[in-house]
Amino acid sequence: MSRPLERPDAEAPIEEVLHDEKAERQQSVVLALIGLFLVAIGIVLWLVYREESKDATEHRPEATAPRSTDGGTGVAPKVVFREAAADLGLVFRHENGATGQRLLPETMGSGAAFFDFDDDGDQDLFLVNSAPWDEAARKDGPTQAFFVNERGRFRDATTEVGLDLCFYGMGAAVGDYDGDGRVDLYVTAVGENRLFRNVDGKRFEDVTDKVGVGGGDHWSTGAAFLDFDRDGDLDLFVLNYVKWSPEIDLRQTFSLGSLDRAYGPPTGFEGELPRFFVNDGQGGFDERSKEVGVQVLNPATGYPMAKSLALRVLDLDEDGYLDVVVANDTVQNFLFRNRQDGTFEEIGAVIGIAFSDGKARGAMGIDSSHFMNDARLAVSIGNFANEMTAFYVNEEPGFPTFVDDATTVGIGAPTRESLTFGLCFFDFDLDGFEDLIATNGHVEPEIERVQASQRHAQALDLFWNAAGQGVARFQRMTPESAGDDLFLPIVGRGLALADVDGDGDVDVLATENGGRPRLFINEQTGGRSIRIDLRLASGAPALGAELSLVTSAGKQRRLVGGGGSYLVASESIVTFGLGEDPMARDLRIRWPDGRVETLDVLAPGRHQIRAAR
Repeated sequence: MSRPLERPDAEAPIEEVLHDEKAERQQSVVLALIGLFLVAIGIVLWLVYREESKDATEHRPEATAPRSTDGGTGVAPKVVFREAAADLGLVFRHENGATGQRLLPETMGSGAAFFDFDDDGDQDLFLVNSAPWDEAARKDGPTQAFFVNERGRFRDATTEVGLDLCFYGMGAAVGDYDGDGRVDLYVTAVGENRLFRNVDGKRFEDVTDKVGVGGGDHWSTGAAFLDFDRDGDLDLFVLNYVKWSPEIDLRQTFSLGSLDRAYGPPTGFEGELPRFFVNDGQGGFDERSKEVGVQVLNPATGYPMAKSLALRVLDLDEDGYLDVVVANDTVQNFLFRNRQDGTFEEIGAVIGIAFSDGKARGAMGIDSSHFMNDARLAVSIGNFANEMTAFYVNEEPGFPTFVDDATTVGIGAPTRESLTFGLCFFDFDLDGFEDLIATNGHVEPEIERVQASQRHAQALDLFWNAAGQGVARFQRMTPESAGDDLFLPIVGRGLALADVDGDGDVDVLATENGGRPRLFINEQTGGRSIRIDLRLASGAPALGAELSLVTSAGKQRRLVGGGGSYLVASESIVTFGLGEDPMARDLRIRWPDGRVETLDVLAPGRHQIRAAR
């Protein structure tokens, strides 16, 4: 915080100092000589500066551009994203159940999950669907959707795998909860959540009641599998949004200016406590939400504080134990520090990630990155309209204070008008530095009638990281540099990442509330990558492992899994951009149990690495 200028005291007495005439003349001569000396120095410095500027201008590379109005530096690469969902077989439309009553869940969904269901090397896709509110209509209503990836094209296998079920889904998380080497699927919902066990990569079995992770009659949102106690099996963290029912919602008198009933803000509802399920190692879970310390009460009221939408798993203090950051809507964000004893400590306000400028915002999606390939860690959180996306940065490992550097890094002003939901870091141009992408879309279909600057459907935001030029700045991409498809407005919600076509770069899926998904195929050329498919001895993805790889761009660091974004799960395979490097060296793996392994040299391409038994 800058200090205010000190104002002199207007009532302080003025000291009278008497000089004799000779002293005054001597003082004048000295001051004149000093003035001439300073002028001479100024002229010399000006001449040197002019010559250096001239030389720099004459030798400046042609590709360098002046600082953009978006706050970026340099020239962003041209990388086109081509929308190809329907062309590649993704035929789906999200059912939000809206009939005009303006029930809040209608405008908040929904999510998706990329994972290799059948272990054939391709990323399959689950699309979360919601449902009609009328129970009778659900008998023949729209179902969840599952698509098998067959070498870059998708085939609808929903009925085949047993997911042709109609319920009001919201988000998804994936992980091998039972240790059989197959990736299982957890779906959050309005009402009971569902856990689907992957049976031999051929079908799913609903084991919710058997293992005890339904979570009760709540409105659940984000979720993630993580081995928080390092006992070798995956635990489950499930967020809840607000205390909600149709009756509670309809009792509110929400309106949008002079218009009819509107979707209510979360401030009109009580908060809800999250749920934490500890894996018992026998194929089941024990709920220990209170015992592990994730249920925070408002000290003033005693009511639940959380109104949670998204979470990001990461190791903030680099002690080998996973911590969790939670994005809350209109109340403070949480940071749960892992105490290494089976409990968490909430310290978000202590380290500066709970608020922005002392205020709680409408936080939605979340992700994290070592965006400069150094000790600096950024946690970015998408917020409501007229609230810029947050970009909390700490300067060193551990738990020093985070500072919101959104304006400094160039994403503050460009994101102020957008209402951001999904948000992800990824290296779209494979230059070795992670960039930032976000889905946007308002919650009110008629918002532009009362706020001229707002639209229901909004374009995605893509920011290129200029760190390769030595500057901690992001530059906003445009249709000229990324193609038109990415910037066609949608009512964006979830945002998930995967290399769906197997070409080594990362593609982007955006879900649309009440609409169809968009699959943006990354058509970058020239950049190389190393993709690490890290597996446990069982064959399951090593969720929670941390990888670091040394390239000419520095030490790149990634976490396997970890949730993030909004209501989605991205692929667990980690992508490192190489740029023009022929290979990389010093791949360091910290496995989920804390063991460390190092590999010397890796060539570009995809590498599957499995832990020793």
